[in-house]
Amino acid sequence: MDLPDNIGTRNFSEGIKISGTFRALRYPDFRNMWLGQLGHAATMWMEQVVRPLLILELTGSPLQVGFVVAVRMIPQFLFGLLAGVVADRYNKRRVLMLSQSITMIMHLTLAILILTGSIVVWHVFVTAFISGGSMAFNQPARQSMIPRLVPSDTILNAVALNTSAMNTMRVLGAGLAGVLLIFFDYGHVYLLNAIIFIFVIWMTAKIALVEETVVDNKTSILHDLMEGFRYMAANRRVLYLVGMALILFVVGQPYQQVYVPLLALSVLHIGPSGAGWMLALTGLGALIGSLTMASIRQLPRRGLILMSFLIIFGLALLLLSQSRWFLLSAIALIIAGGMTTTYHSLNISLLLEQSPQNFHGRVLSLMSLDRGFVSVGAVMAGGLAEALGPQFGLAVIALTCIGITVPLFFFIPALREIT
Repeated sequence: MDLPDNIGTRNFSEGIKISGTFRALRYPDFRNMWLGQLGHAATMWMEQVVRPLLILELTGSPLQVGFVVAVRMIPQFLFGLLAGVVADRYNKRRVLMLSQSITMIMHLTLAILILTGSIVVWHVFVTAFISGGSMAFNQPARQSMIPRLVPSDTILNAVALNTSAMNTMRVLGAGLAGVLLIFFDYGHVYLLNAIIFIFVIWMTAKIALVEETVVDNKTSILHDLMEGFRYMAANRRVLYLVGMALILFVVGQPYQQVYVPLLALSVLHIGPSGAGWMLALTGLGALIGSLTMASIRQLPRRGLILMSFLIIFGLALLLLSQSRWFLLSAIALIIAGGMTTTYHSLNISLLLEQSPQNFHGRVLSLMSLDRGFVSVGAVMAGGLAEALGPQFGLAVIALTCIGITVPLFFFIPALREIT
């Protein structure tokens, strides 16, 4: 059901206008969610810098970096579908707040362990697993809120702005982590993350316009889960879009967590702080991409554009794999970041538009399931880096991404014809 044009404007001053790029921020509840997402994204990207460096310091093994990324993502594979049912059955705001509280506790736990000198490798793995579990429930609840907080013609803009919050903090959060690591220990970064989560939970608590229950709770969770499968099996476009997301998450996504730290340390020789700035560059590209998507009101032939984004992403990774100069690597990282976020924003908005609201949580939970497959890609990426070195390993991943996408253009016309 479409929302009326005045939804969420109850606290907005008359006469205030927001430019087309930021038009979804006119709605207070979406604005609260977006501000909370800014804080959450800041903590996530600071941890993206710290966690692999911490593992490298404790073990010295690139493969262990891949394993800890896998452990972080496995819960999304295990619990992703259940999380979609939970998002459709229960109050999304409460699910989100519980998830955020668990993540805050994990950051605080790591801060205490590191600052007291008690940290060992298994602590990082256990907290990564628990944080991954909380994130599995976070994503379907948060993303399926969007159509309830803005009108239907603003969904693409809202999704892109939601992504821009993540990417703004990929620049600022990763960059801040790089600066903090010059002066402070890993534990201080985790402590700052725990403090930021107080703000995140507060902003989520302020969201009012969230539908309490979308699915009839008289039915069982298993029934709702199977109902979601039946719907998606009957909708080939939804299956194609989820499959396209799988390519990025499995093949391409681990480059940030596995290869960026390795390239910074062993190829470009710019140290841990430089790894933070490299992640910030991917965030800069992603921010440019997400704001570009937010500015677009109509986009023709979106299926074809979706595949084009993925091919350009693979070419950017190939360039990064062969670069020994920071400037060239920076260009490749900006392009890769831009393609990732435009691809993700377009994919999510298409899934929301192609499915009814009472299935949004379950449909989007398949995206969480795809993210669970990042664990497979991370182990593969770590193994390739250890066997072939970071440059050749990343080149193999880039060529695989391109090699999978190009045949889809020729053999699945229904995908490229999505408009």
